[in-house]
Amino acid sequence: MKSSNLLIFVALTIFLSGCGSGGGGGGGVGNLYGTVVNLSYNPVSNADVVVDNTATKTLSNGTYSFINLPSGQKIIRIISIAHTPSYRQVSFSGGQSVNAGIAILADLDSKVTPVSKAAGGTATNTSGSIKIVFPINSVTQETTNVVLTAVPKVAAPYNPPSGDQFVSYIVYAKPENMSLTPSAELSVPNLTGVPATLEVKFYNFNTDTLDWELLPTRGHSTTETDTIDINISKLGWIAAIMLITPAPGWIEGTVTSSSVPVAGVNVWTMTSYDVTDSSGSYRLNDIPVGTTEVYASALGYQLYTSPAQTITTNHPTTLPIDLTPFIQNQGNIEGSVKRLNDGNLQNARVVGSKGGVAYTDEYGRYTLYNVPTGITSITAYADNHISSTESVTVKVGETAIADTFYLPYVGQAATYEFTFETTTEGFTTIADEYGHNFWHRQTTSESHVNYFSQSHGAITQKVYLVGSTDIPPAHRGSYYFWYGQTSPDTSEASYIGIQAYDDTAEGSGGISSNAGGNYGTLESSSLDLRGYTFGKLSFWTWWEIEGKNPATGKDSMCVYISKSPFGSWDLLGCLNPYEDPAKALTISGEAYTSGGFDQQGIWVQHSFDLSQYAGKIIKLRFEFDTDDFLYNGFRGWFLDDIKIENSQMGIFGFGNYRRERPIPVPRKR
Repeated sequence: MKSSNLLIFVALTIFLSGCGSGGGGGGGVGNLYGTVVNLSYNPVSNADVVVDNTATKTLSNGTYSFINLPSGQKIIRIISIAHTPSYRQVSFSGGQSVNAGIAILADLDSKVTPVSKAAGGTATNTSGSIKIVFPINSVTQETTNVVLTAVPKVAAPYNPPSGDQFVSYIVYAKPENMSLTPSAELSVPNLTGVPATLEVKFYNFNTDTLDWELLPTRGHSTTETDTIDINISKLGWIAAIMLITPAPGWIEGTVTSSSVPVAGVNVWTMTSYDVTDSSGSYRLNDIPVGTTEVYASALGYQLYTSPAQTITTNHPTTLPIDLTPFIQNQGNIEGSVKRLNDGNLQNARVVGSKGGVAYTDEYGRYTLYNVPTGITSITAYADNHISSTESVTVKVGETAIADTFYLPYVGQAATYEFTFETTTEGFTTIADEYGHNFWHRQTTSESHVNYFSQSHGAITQKVYLVGSTDIPPAHRGSYYFWYGQTSPDTSEASYIGIQAYDDTAEGSGGISSNAGGNYGTLESSSLDLRGYTFGKLSFWTWWEIEGKNPATGKDSMCVYISKSPFGSWDLLGCLNPYEDPAKALTISGEAYTSGGFDQQGIWVQHSFDLSQYAGKIIKLRFEFDTDDFLYNGFRGWFLDDIKIENSQMGIFGFGNYRRERPIPVPRKR
């Protein structure tokens, strides 16, 4: 008789399907790219992706890329404020481009439970199937917002130890890696009726080593049909391995679309998953007796959800699955690119305004495939040539012939690097309407400790910072730009302006006396991108802003671009998260930093694609805006080592920030 293991994870995590890696070791640099989706295979936009100390964000299509990473073994960490995190390990040698595959993230549970350090409390998920009882002084903060999420096995971070006759059920407990002293009691559903006399193994997922570690204690069921309880000393990923009794069944079948088998489809239940082979076949093993729904998803298809399937012991349940594709009306565009008065241009880049990128062959010819129908514009770029744009009408299933591009030669394109070591290098600051002008060139040799991170006599502590409370040193050298104050002493190393007289509550986050808060702009001089084929802006940054509402236009850190004659400004993107913490996960005095929520800030590199501005003369703006008077007692925004170059962003050639996020409206200058 076969049994199956049932795992219960009490920590949010994700299993990345389709993991790929190149060969290991070797010197030099290489490229890394991948895709992030949710369980419905919809792209997850604006997720933070970190490798070493380099960070980027996923685009609106869920993709991300890193260019010129040092070779070797790398851990990829993917964090989305509305989803479970993901971890992936890859290795590559110099010169390789490695596909890290598709990371699948589960949505966080919508229920948030505040737990008091002084009084303890009980946290549950929305359905009540998972529960943690916290004793007094168990959590480390005065108030900790706990989120418990049940996660299907397909979205787990590596499979935990298991075997035949056991199944796995997954949950994520946030905040991840928080230590609990004294320990708390976790209860998970006893899905297979494990008797009270049988111990259940629990594992914790170590996010540093990416290993499942056996917990020293064992869990026991309260009754054979109720829950399994265990004392835990840390939140995060936890797996309970449960014996299936009676013997499980299984589900098998074939996935097709319009009668054609579909390979590479993820098929899953809460406790089992499989990926279809070349014939579209799948098998979900170790399914407990009872009823369950089956899900299937793949890129290009709508999410499939089955009716409830009845599982009987030692018997198969056959379920054929028919996927519905997403349908688009599309056509193609063909044409050629030539140097003005001097023959064909090879390796010119042609970009469609509705999507699609192509490169010319040795005869200067190109084809853009699967372009949406209607009128679209296409632009041709070539190194050291002026770009050109024209309009084309695309019809369903047809190939449109575009007019030939003739590009003038203009000479070697410039590269711009700004280190601020000797001067401001053409950057100027613009004050807000209230006279605040907090952008300034700062030196590492000066120490400025955040005033609000400690109490001053009768004045209580306003912010809770992790690690040092001084401003950070420059990323490189001794100088950088900082949006923050060095005086007066009562607001040092913050952007509060003047503190409100009635800001008396501990942990308030710091309240400004000016109801409109403050904002300021750091603007570059004119930068000539004529002769650029692509265009990439990169910079190193360190920030610490409010953790309460960092995505809803509060403490926004946004980058804008304008092209000559500089009449309007386009948003390149913002460093803020795309969504605020669910139901205010953080308390007023906690920070969102370049290291994460309630984490120590770190220097990270961000980049934006300037390809659509290739061939133009541009200016850049870095704008910080508190938007209001609340939670302004943090250290602010730091910039260093800004670079603009005629370089491609990466595999996908887009950029590191979604352009479809809600656009902040700059205040009038």
